[in-house]
Amino acid sequence: MIGRVKELEILSNACESDASKLIAVYGRRRIGKTYLINHMFSQYKRDCIFFRFTGSYMLDSSIQKDNFIEAIYDWFKSEPINTIENWMGAFNFLKRTIQERQNNQKVVLFLDEIPWIDKKNNSGFIGALGHFWNEFALNNKNIVLILCGSNSSWIKNKIFEDSSGPLYQRLDIKIHLKPFDLKETKEYLLSEKKFNIDDKTVAEAYMVFGGVAKYLSLLDSSKTIAQNIDELIFNIDGHLNKEYSEVLKSLFDTKASYYASIIQILSSKQSGLTQTEIAKALGEKSGSKIKDAIEELSEAGFIVGLSKLNSKINAKYIISDLFVLFYNKWVGKFSKNELISLQKPYFNTIVNSQSYAVWSGFAFEILCITNIDLYLQTRMTKGLAKSYGYWSFTGNEEDNGAQIDFIVEYENSVYDIVECKFYNKEFVISKDYKDNLVHKIESFKKYALKGKYDIKLIMLTSYGCDKNIHYNSLNITQDITLKEIIK
Repeated sequence: MIGRVKELEILSNACESDASKLIAVYGRRRIGKTYLINHMFSQYKRDCIFFRFTGSYMLDSSIQKDNFIEAIYDWFKSEPINTIENWMGAFNFLKRTIQERQNNQKVVLFLDEIPWIDKKNNSGFIGALGHFWNEFALNNKNIVLILCGSNSSWIKNKIFEDSSGPLYQRLDIKIHLKPFDLKETKEYLLSEKKFNIDDKTVAEAYMVFGGVAKYLSLLDSSKTIAQNIDELIFNIDGHLNKEYSEVLKSLFDTKASYYASIIQILSSKQSGLTQTEIAKALGEKSGSKIKDAIEELSEAGFIVGLSKLNSKINAKYIISDLFVLFYNKWVGKFSKNELISLQKPYFNTIVNSQSYAVWSGFAFEILCITNIDLYLQTRMTKGLAKSYGYWSFTGNEEDNGAQIDFIVEYENSVYDIVECKFYNKEFVISKDYKDNLVHKIESFKKYALKGKYDIKLIMLTSYGCDKNIHYNSLNITQDITLKEIIK
């Protein structure tokens, strides 16, 4: 259970509590939510009474209700005497079944993919669930009810924030399960999957599969990372060939196509786009429709907003899910027939190309931003940072424009300007690169800062920087390598 120690401890403590606990576990599809909970209660809590029901995508709520009753039989071998017509009756049946079998034992009820059970909440599911919790489970004091789902926005809107709903402010614990970070991914690939690869190759795998546990579990260590990518993604029958469209459809249903168009726009823009710029690219006005879409994509973990330093507006959104980024750049452009006719192995034909090198540099910067905690740990500044984001200056008659894509702000007006470079060897700072960097820093000081400041220039690269004359002429505070980030 790499990377899940904290979550296992939380679940274990809930089982040891002398009060009933209502828990929500949410996060991106394929992230390992179901595996975490099943592992916990199969390995650590075998003395519990355990019940699991999983909502089914695209099934009518009445069929879901019938499946729920069938699940009660599967787990408890209990059948209703009379026909159960609605969700209230289904939960009453579950209550009686528990009462008949409970003998001072902890009862764990795991409702998986809860957003699929009654998507539009027109069949009374949430009301019946709320009644079950409020009138039975709380008084029982020995029940752990776990609500789990990939549609984080649904869980937020229907469970966390619906002030008129029966479960409003009833949650005891929220577990937002996130992808593995880069360090956890390295541990998984080397310890569990038995790969024998260096840190840059780990990063290359991460820039394709992200830290998504299910995707990483499909990798075969007898093959190279490139061979795995070809077989899993570029093969028309590969496990992940249709994964992107399936994820969007399962999470966003009828809105999937609209959300895909937003992702496609953002995937092509390295520096990100504001809400207004996204709307313009879509040919529509910035309003509630695009605002809601951005919020849902953010909740799902597909995009993240980066604030402009010293500005409460102009947040720019970038793709934060690296699998989504990779798919939109390299796979989504092909039709089914084009994929079938691709030279095999296709990925090996592009991995050493200049276009892929350029994209890798883009993806590496996103990797660094989304692994901000590892960066701060390496800098030994975790707990001191106020914010991180970007800064830009459009230019005027006196000065050319400038953009800093990754900047960390600390207390006492201290700033890290972070330059991320992904190379196969030491990065060589050229005169042009040095001059551009100096211009960015001087513009930042002139147009962004007032009063005192302390600027730290950080190089974050694959293998470090060559210590040439241009490197030495810059006041570089720290030259961080991948090895230091994920050691």
